[in-house]
Amino acid sequence: MKRVMTAALAALWMSGCATQYAAKWDEKPTAAAGTVDASKAGDADAAWAARKDPARLMEAITKWEAAAASAADADLFAKLSRAWYLAGERYAFEEQNEKRDEAYQKGLDWATKSLKLAAPEFATLMSQGKQHAEAITKAPKEAVPAMYWYAANLGKWAATKGFATRLRYKDDIKATIDHIKGFDEKYFYAAPWRYLGGYEAQTAGLAGGSLEKSEENFKKAVELAPGYLGTKVLWADYLCTKRQDKATYEKLLKDVVAANAAAEPEIEAENLLEQEKAKKLLSQMDEKF
Repeated sequence: MKRVMTAALAALWMSGCATQYAAKWDEKPTAAAGTVDASKAGDADAAWAARKDPARLMEAITKWEAAAASAADADLFAKLSRAWYLAGERYAFEEQNEKRDEAYQKGLDWATKSLKLAAPEFATLMSQGKQHAEAITKAPKEAVPAMYWYAANLGKWAATKGFATRLRYKDDIKATIDHIKGFDEKYFYAAPWRYLGGYEAQTAGLAGGSLEKSEENFKKAVELAPGYLGTKVLWADYLCTKRQDKATYEKLLKDVVAANAAAEPEIEAENLLEQEKAKKLLSQMDEKF
């Protein structure tokens, strides 16, 4: 059975015309290696703090990008990657697919620039043709933000390109998340555990994933970061639908809707969006079960 599944995946790969992301690891960021202008950064940070308003989110991005034009700064580039990811999530929810795809692409581009600065040994190995899973082990702890937002945007970008592209990058993304987890399992509200929960659910019955491991990972993410509402949304959308567990699906999403989005002020904007997603998923419950 395993051989049949492997052959089927290979056939899908060949027929799916997988798209490859052109990272150009041998090219260095073109911005001068100066320092970020403090006043410009402060204005952008203020807009970012108000990002629950989509207009302020885009204002923050515009101002950070202006600052990035004159300074090669890994942290700034990682912020831009995170900001474009959030924009992509908003566009995805609104089904503005062209803008969604553009946002994830830009998030991936900025994360790549950040990685080149924060993990130069990794970038060098990649430019030499090394396998991602091998090269990423050379990225230092300081590169965790760059690694995470690279993986997050790459996963979303690949998903927009279809099954074959998702399959091409799934192991690279998992290797990156595993490396991050080794440094900080709580990074971005237990993101490594949350990602692994989704990964195990999505690959169960197809590419070696496990629904039992998925649940364990989601539970661990909620335990470590109960204030991040997106974990329960993913748990419901990825695992409960696959198990056809309507009762848990409904409970998780109703918990999200009833939660105080501002309980974690630093991620109120993200939590508000997750509440919108939860309401939408609840409205689709009869279609999914």
